[in-house]
Amino acid sequence: MTAALPLPESFALTLRGYDREQVDERIDELLAEIRLLTADRDAAVAEAENLTRQLELARSGNAALRVRLDRMCRTPADPAAVSDRVRHLLELAHAEADGIVATARDRAAAIVREAEETADRRDADARARAYRIVDDARRRADRLAAIERRTADRLRRIDAFLADAETLLAEQPALSRESADASAAGGADQGPLRAVA
Repeated sequence: MTAALPLPESFALTLRGYDREQVDERIDELLAEIRLLTADRDAAVAEAENLTRQLELARSGNAALRVRLDRMCRTPADPAAVSDRVRHLLELAHAEADGIVATARDRAAAIVREAEETADRRDADARARAYRIVDDARRRADRLAAIERRTADRLRRIDAFLADAETLLAEQPALSRESADASAAGGADQGPLRAVA
């Protein structure tokens, strides 16, 4: 089993940041999916290994049967010790046995080829699926990282905007007082004019 992808367990919190529970839940879902897909891939690899072991057992059993058959065929009955009729029956039996052996060898070779092809196909499928799982997980991790970068950039801009707004608000009372003082001074200057009018 391969190690899990190095995804962050949690993102850094910032002022007015993301919904931490929502992002953490999504990361947990992705990690659970990666674990499930990794388990599926491991099961497929284990099945391929099991089929390979079975193939090796079949090969060794086939080899043992060949040795036994060859030993039996090498020690036939002595034709001089039997009658013509028995000799003819033995020749027919040997011919039939040779046909059976040839058929058995062909069937065994076909079974071995099929098992090898099945094991190779399942191994290739498991590897391809594992690569797809890893690629998908990397793409998802890249998307999450891009979202995190965009969110952090937006938060920095919002913080800068809020800082500018706070500065303007802090300057506003001073400007308001200056305007009020100017208005009061302007009204005092016009006061005698009104009285004269």
